Amino acid sequence: MKNKRSFPGFRLRIQAVIPTWFGPVFAKTLTVSLLCIAVLTLPRLAAAQGACNKITVGYSNYPPFSYQTDDGSVTGASIEVAQRAFRKMHIEVSTVQMPWARLLSEAERGTVDMITAAYRTDARRSWAVYADIPIGYERVVVIHDRTVQADVASLRDLRYRKGLLRRGDSHGPTVDRAIANKSINIETVPEIEAGLRMVSAGRADYLLSSDAVARNVLRERQYPELSYDRLDVNGEGLYALFSRRSPCSRLVEEFNRTLRQLNSEHLLPTVLVQYLQSVGSPLVVNTASNGPRHNLAN
Repeated sequence: MKNKRSFPGFRLRIQAVIPTWFGPVFAKTLTVSLLCIAVLTLPRLAAAQGACNKITVGYSNYPPFSYQTDDGSVTGASIEVAQRAFRKMHIEVSTVQMPWARLLSEAERGTVDMITAAYRTDARRSWAVYADIPIGYERVVVIHDRTVQADVASLRDLRYRKGLLRRGDSHGPTVDRAIANKSINIETVPEIEAGLRMVSAGRADYLLSSDAVARNVLRERQYPELSYDRLDVNGEGLYALFSRRSPCSRLVEEFNRTLRQLNSEHLLPTVLVQYLQSVGSPLVVNTASNGPRHNLAN
């Protein structure tokens, strides 16, 4: 066999680099040791670089895109899209829920393989690779206790008010720059629910969120005193995000192809429309690879 023929030559090459004063016994021992190390190490390296047969998909409570129902089921538009895609790819899915900021941190470290839906930002590109097909677009809204007197609020309208944002959230470059430049006064909260409670209690003037999330809150009538208005900035696309530190990041191209296939079979738009129409969201659904991806007007 090939291994039997090549083994003597390999052993001689190893022994040739060992000084003669070590002696033949030591040389033979070292040769065997090196072979044992190779036998133990190579499978581990192969496993580290090998197939991703099971993927850990992370999500936060962000209805109607991702959330957990009262019976413990994980659902939502982005969750179902990911599950349908990986089912076609014959990849087992394990879902995990955590606060958004922690979820981003875990994905950056590679302990979470994928996040179902996120905005594209320059900061995240250093540790994340995005699918190139958006699962949909959403527009930014201001949830408030009727303190913003505008059907379409501008960043200038928010300048002297206390605002809230879910920790780790981005709502596009215009909003991100306004926060960084401190032209609007923003504090972060761990989750959207915490922000809603603060606005409802009068401890903040508004919460920045997405249209679909705001409509979901109003539909559930948990905060009847709250209303929302559009923020006059461009809409942004939501994309699946893969951690570069995860071996599953190599699936992104196959994931893209699968999304295109789902789109061609009219399954993907159906899933998104069902969830988004359930809250009356006017979000644009466009999964074509050559469709608009940035600066989508609200």
